[in-house]
Amino acid sequence: MLWSSFSAPILLHRFIVQPESTLVVTGKTNVNSFQCTTLYCGRDTLVLRESVGSAPVFIKGNVQLDASAFSCGMQLITNDFNKTIKAKEHPAIAIDFISFERTPVYGCAEERFKGRMKISLAGITKTFDVVCAIETSSTGIIYLRGNRAFTFADFNLTAPSRMMGMVKVEDKLEVKFNLALKLDPNR
Repeated sequence: MLWSSFSAPILLHRFIVQPESTLVVTGKTNVNSFQCTTLYCGRDTLVLRESVGSAPVFIKGNVQLDASAFSCGMQLITNDFNKTIKAKEHPAIAIDFISFERTPVYGCAEERFKGRMKISLAGITKTFDVVCAIETSSTGIIYLRGNRAFTFADFNLTAPSRMMGMVKVEDKLEVKFNLALKLDPNR
């Protein structure tokens, strides 16, 4: 009996995370709303493995952000936010991309799909499905965006309050990431 083996082709995409990448957290208090933003300043590379007949998975998908680098527009809010997310005790926020539900086209038109990722904040790591969008600019930069609502309680945190409880932050937060990615020419 003659045995032959056929394996589906495997394609690896290496994406270098660019400095213009951001993470934005928005929330509300009983008085007004706030927005805290951090810019990416790392040197991470994402590696996505694609093979015919299966969902693409990340061999390397970790993006690290400096937890104390958030700016919320006002120093008092920034200080409260950093204290709430325990930035001194846990200086990194990690987004670890696990998989996409399907292979992106990487075209000029925005394409939407679900992505699975682990998010580590304040020493707690949880896995979430996140609605993502991807599109390629005319300059070749690939923008991977996503957003999801979270609560402070998702990460065992307590929403801050001020002025003896008169100003309270709502438990619900909206987190948006916008990664600018460049294909690694040395792949």
